[in-house]
Amino acid sequence: MNSLTLKGIKDLYIIDLAYSSLFDCNYTVNGLQNVKILNISHFKCVHLNHNLLQSAVNLEQLIMDSSLLSIGLKDDHHSKFLFGLKCLQYIDFSRNAFTNRFRISTFKSQLNSLQSLILEGNLFTSIPLYLEDFTRLSFLNIRNNKIAYLTTQEIDAIEVLFEKSNRTMTVLLEGNPLVCTCASLDFVEWLFTTKVKFDSNGSYSCVENDENITTTNIVYNHLRIMRIRCITTVWLIFSATLFGVLLLFILVGYRYKLHLQYFCLFIGMANPLFRKSKEEALEYDAYVAYCEGDYTWVYGPLRIFLEERRNYKLLLLDRGDVLAGEHRLFALNNSIQKCKKIILVSFLTMLGLTTKLLLELNISWDYKQE
Repeated sequence: MNSLTLKGIKDLYIIDLAYSSLFDCNYTVNGLQNVKILNISHFKCVHLNHNLLQSAVNLEQLIMDSSLLSIGLKDDHHSKFLFGLKCLQYIDFSRNAFTNRFRISTFKSQLNSLQSLILEGNLFTSIPLYLEDFTRLSFLNIRNNKIAYLTTQEIDAIEVLFEKSNRTMTVLLEGNPLVCTCASLDFVEWLFTTKVKFDSNGSYSCVENDENITTTNIVYNHLRIMRIRCITTVWLIFSATLFGVLLLFILVGYRYKLHLQYFCLFIGMANPLFRKSKEEALEYDAYVAYCEGDYTWVYGPLRIFLEERRNYKLLLLDRGDVLAGEHRLFALNNSIQKCKKIILVSFLTMLGLTTKLLLELNISWDYKQE
């Protein structure tokens, strides 16, 4: 049977087919234009015709308890099942084994009409729809699901909906495996400070971190102590982690200290900015090391070329650039540390040819000491 047409029922406003022999959903029903309340609970809607209710344009209450809708609606990618039912005020989808959130467009036609939504006895771990999209929703039953606590985003959405609907907002949460942990303290506080109404006055059974069972009311009465305990725990974990990381760095640094020293020295020597800043603090551009036989050439052509033509500042021991009376070895040791470079002057005699060799050593005294 692909379709079912009801004729001559203009004055029929309520249809209750729960537990009836018409337990299949794989057909369309025509002639439901005047029906206000439709109960087709306990139907086997594994195979669901998405146009099943398209003729019920004036339907106000839809009850489909235990109808396997989690399977039937899985393939309704275009949200045709409730499309066009703009008068729906009450929807009961209890005990349909829903686990995932509804598509954004599932209730698109009911955003301005829906007042009560019953989702009791499913497997939701959070509120499965965007509440802030509705304008008149004032009753939400999500009892006996798998919700541990409501997040800040869900709480804010309920508050926005409460202000938007301008009527009493009721949320039923009894039967969920609520937890009273550090993550849920904002939720517990909200239960007893909001104007939203709850079943059991917001006092629900919940499980603490140590698996002890308590109530949200008891936790709320000790909320300040709980927050301090949570902050202490967080800082303790952070401190222990930081200490462990620092200890690891210390051990690694001690184990490979020579490698690290060499690495830092290598980076420093290779960095032009480092070398430049270090050289700028030195007094002389170069120290000239030479033998006595090179005195005339050093104080003649070399000095004239570097100091007078190139404007370099040379350190020459025999010129009096050191303290008077200072021992030559001490003067040599102290002088080289003041120079950016070392110029080594030497004569090489090879194959009867005399050649003057000028070496510029681009190394610092500290590095030479190593």
